[in-house]
Amino acid sequence: MLAYLDSFNYLHSILRYFILFFAVIVVLQSIVGMLGKRKFKKVNKQMALLLLIFCDLQLLIGGLLYYYKVIGGGVLSAPGLMKDTYRRFYGVEHAVAMVLAILLVHVGYSVTKRNIDDDRKFKRLFWCSFLALVIFMAMIPWPGKQLVGRPMIPTMTH
Repeated sequence: MLAYLDSFNYLHSILRYFILFFAVIVVLQSIVGMLGKRKFKKVNKQMALLLLIFCDLQLLIGGLLYYYKVIGGGVLSAPGLMKDTYRRFYGVEHAVAMVLAILLVHVGYSVTKRNIDDDRKFKRLFWCSFLALVIFMAMIPWPGKQLVGRPMIPTMTH
């Protein structure tokens, strides 16, 4: 199972770039749509859907990693969890924040299916996607981020 975990960890690290890419696209499309008083088009909904799909895939892989590495590794049951920056980040902060961000992506996408005016669709999609993007950027373990940082481009260990 450990070999699979390394593969899942690698995939989890790579998928963040797809999520960031589509989140930026959705945010920019929403800004252009709001400011330009544009019609909400199929491509706007498709970009939001791609963001949602990559987020859900990331959540699935992250959930597996969380189960095997955090829960299975005893991170949550070990004493001093909240005092240990590394364990607190991966055991609590990263997980909770990313689930919240993915919920925002889901709310944003649900707006694209509603029968409301285009300006309101763009505004709601913007705020949901923008807030999710801010959370993603803040909670990704970027290199140099104290004790929790990881490489920009991960490497396979085997």
